[in-house]
Amino acid sequence: MNSELSVVIYILVLLSSHENEKLTSTQISERIRVNPARIRRVLSSIKKVGYVKSKEGIDGGYVLSKDPYEITLKDVYTLVSSKPLQIPKPSVMNKGNLTAEVDIQLANIFIESEQQLMQQLEKITLGSMLHVMKECALETMESFDDEDEIIGG
Repeated sequence: MNSELSVVIYILVLLSSHENEKLTSTQISERIRVNPARIRRVLSSIKKVGYVKSKEGIDGGYVLSKDPYEITLKDVYTLVSSKPLQIPKPSVMNKGNLTAEVDIQLANIFIESEQQLMQQLEKITLGSMLHVMKECALETMESFDDEDEIIGG
């Protein structure tokens, strides 16, 4: 996974978790520990495709403009990855040439892998990721509560 994909997902999940609350690029930068200039560049690109909207000024900031359950990881992956997997191109197309045969096999493997990856990413939305994250956070908090009772009791 490339870092651009991670940053886009971090931003979208963060905005998803702050429904109707505007976050500035500085706030986003501080939360996910990424350079503010890079955050602004990424926000600009995801704003162009309609995932976020912004308001300028004192009360300005960014909000998610789509339902997080409508944004799949495939959508995000496709947005930032022009060529998701680097498919090797056959070097010499002479049948029986070892390097050409290996290249053809690798190309087929990469094409099939890419199709499987896209099918999997299509099933996962930002909303479902956020839901799982909230469940994990609740479980973590519950385990801390139990621990406190044992230690305190």
